[in-house]
Order: sequence, then structure tokens, then C-alpha cells
Amino acid sequence: MSDCRYRRAVSTVFFMLGVTTSVVIAAPAAPVVAPKIAVPSPLRQQGQATINVAVPLTDDEIFQVEQKYKDAMAAKKFDEALQLLRKLPETSMSRPRRAERQMLMTFEVVEQRIASSSSMFAKDDELDDATRKTVQKLYKEGQNALMANQNDLGRDILIHILFLHRQNLRSKILLEEALDLKSGSYKIENMEAKYWNKSSINFYGGNYQAAVEVLQALSFFDKDNPTVYERMGSSYYMMGEKEKAISAWNTVLFLDPTDKDVEEIIKKTQELIAEDKEDAKKEKAKPKNAQNVNLAETQLMGKFPKQDQAYEYANTLRKQGVDAVVTEEDDGKWAVRVPKKGSK
Repeated sequence: MSDCRYRRAVSTVFFMLGVTTSVVIAAPAAPVVAPKIAVPSPLRQQGQATINVAVPLTDDEIFQVEQKYKDAMAAKKFDEALQLLRKLPETSMSRPRRAERQMLMTFEVVEQRIASSSSMFAKDDELDDATRKTVQKLYKEGQNALMANQNDLGRDILIHILFLHRQNLRSKILLEEALDLKSGSYKIENMEAKYWNKSSINFYGGNYQAAVEVLQALSFFDKDNPTVYERMGSSYYMMGEKEKAISAWNTVLFLDPTDKDVEEIIKKTQELIAEDKEDAKKEKAKPKNAQNVNLAETQLMGKFPKQDQAYEYANTLRKQGVDAVVTEEDDGKWAVRVPKKGSK
């Protein structure tokens, strides 16, 4: 049937059905293509960890990946650490490791938001070299604190970055993504000065343990400041932790080899440690005293006007296999006693 005759026949049928229409001969239908499924953006999907679908690993391979992961974390190479975790099967990951992966993914989200941002503050090109390096170092320390679940310290470090660089977009996004702190919900201030003040209050108030904790946190802000470690050493010394004090003061000398005062303090403290060890050795060598002996279970063997006379007699008894002890009496004399028969 020709096209014209076909059109007339179709028109007649529609006319008989009471339908007015025009008929167009359609071109051959194109093949049906399944619609594409939209893939959710990775931004702000922290709760949805990437499922690790990989070739099964042997136990040895899992061990090697774990070791590389620890090395990457120690070097603060967080991007590399995340990629290593993605190689591990879900079944091999502990709950703490999953939590670490979650935070590493948060760091990744921050970088993705930075990359997609058109803000002029996405970069820190306007900073001088010294400030830019300080900001970059502090950001790593802030990430490290968050990885260690030290959220308060991480928050304070990121806020201090904003004190140094008000428009630091990376720190703002990380505060929002990791701690749910939106811009304007926190006060931007000099956190380093705040920690210094806090350490002074604790130190001069006699709360040396608290001073050490604050100074340890302060060292994240400025690892190369010898004053931090000088005060830390003094705090340890006041706590009676002489070895730890010397360790902190040695850091001072490393950072400032010209500090002769600290060098002298270390020398004197080492002498005190040597004296303490010698005293402890002498104390250990002392014979039992009356405080360790139940006098009711002893028998008096003799009294002497001088201590050395009592010790001489007691040593004679000990050579005979008798466990003699020397006690000072109320009258000032020295008594030699031995356990009664049948007593322990």
C-alpha cells in the first residue's frame, strides 16, 4: 500500500471513531537506553563509608597494609592512609580502625569541598611564607588531634589558624564537617596565648600535673619554642619526676644550645638522681627494724649502750643462723632480739 492510500485509510478509521487527528509516519524507533542512575555526591556523606570491594587479601598482605597504614599515619600522610584502608576488607577492620577511616574520609570531604569552591579564600596565597608554613603545620596538627579523638585540642588548633588567617576556608570546613561547628558558632581568638596563660595559672598555683597537660597541648602550637619545654621540665621536677624533667630540659638544649642555665640545672638534677639511687641502695641494705617485727614474738638477747655494739652482737647471731634484729628502746639503749621458738 502506498503512503497516500495508507494515510487515507487511517484517517477514515479515526473519522469513524469520532476522533479528529493527523497522522504522521514515524521514523523507525531508536533503541531503548536504560536511564543513568545518579551517583550521590561524596560531599557531606560522612556516615556512608566507601565499601571496600577488592581482591581478597591474604593474612600476610593485610598485615603489610596495616604496617604501611601506621607508617603513613605517623608521617601524617592522611590521604595515603585512607587509600591503604580502602584496600582492607571490612571484616578485617576493628571498630577503632573504622572510626579512623571515618575521620580520614572527613578530611577527604574537606578537600573535595575546597576543590569545588569558587571562593577567593580557598587558597592562602596572600599569606607570607612564614605564616603560610605555620598554618599548614597547624592544620596537620589539628588533623592529628582529631584522629587521636582529642577533639577539644583539634578545635582549638583550627580556631588558632583562623586567628592567624581569618579567611582560612580549609579550617572552617573541617570545623563544620568534623565537629559540626558552623562559622559564627565559635569565638576566634589567640588560642596559643590562652594556653600559655592557663599553664602559668596551673604552675604557679601548684597544680603541676595540669600544667604539664596544658604545656603538652601547647607544644602542638609551637614545637620549636624552648620556653614550653623549660616550664614543662620545671613542672615535672616539682612533681618529683626528675627523669622526665631532664628529658624536657634536654629538648630545651636541643632548641637552644646556648642556654647554660638549663645545662647547669640538668647537671645538678642528675647528681640528685644519683644520690637518690645511692640512698635507696643503702636503705635496702639496712637490717630489719622494729617496725617490721612483732616484738611480742621476739626474745630479748641483750641490751647495749651503743648502737654499734648491738649491731656487732646481732651480726654474731646471724652468722649462727639466727635472724636477729636491733631495736632502740625508750631508755636510749639498743636491744638485740631474736624470734621466739615456734614463731614465724
